[in-house]
Amino acid sequence: MYFPSDMNFQYFFFSTYPGFFLQALPIALIAGIIYIAYRTKRTPRISTGKAVLSSLFVCYLVGLLCLTLFNSIIGDVYYYLFYHAPSGRGHNWFTFEYDFIPDFFINFGSENLGNILMYLPFGILHPLFSKRATWSRTMLAGIITSVAIELVQPVFGRSFDINDIILNGIGLIISATMYFALKTMFQRKR
Repeated sequence: MYFPSDMNFQYFFFSTYPGFFLQALPIALIAGIIYIAYRTKRTPRISTGKAVLSSLFVCYLVGLLCLTLFNSIIGDVYYYLFYHAPSGRGHNWFTFEYDFIPDFFINFGSENLGNILMYLPFGILHPLFSKRATWSRTMLAGIITSVAIELVQPVFGRSFDINDIILNGIGLIISATMYFALKTMFQRKR
């Protein structure tokens, strides 16, 4: 990623991956807090620790949606809040661009690595959220989520890219395999 020598807040917050993450973070945390309130009201005997652990998956999913679908809209809202003026960026709705050729291995870059890292939490947080989660159910939920996001992205001016699904799946395989292997190992020691 290119960082100009005169990096300022505006560039960092509105043009870098860490900035996009910071934009999504408050929204994801609010969703998690709402989920904790809902879960503790619905299940009064649930421990605070379990409610917080399961809310991490909700935070993650909301953050994922913010980063992949609503990034430009959220950026415009923040821009207006900070500078009291429209951002001046236009939105390209309904681009309907599709890339069905897997070519991520030709020029593997930071965006490809980001697609793997983006789904690492899914394989850990999904089993913490769902009592009935198994490795295969976690994989299925993760792949369905990735495909659904990719299918909807062209509506929000982004493109469908098979490479993203493959790389998301790699991140999911790594984290889910590690989680369930460690879980099995610790259960055997008991």
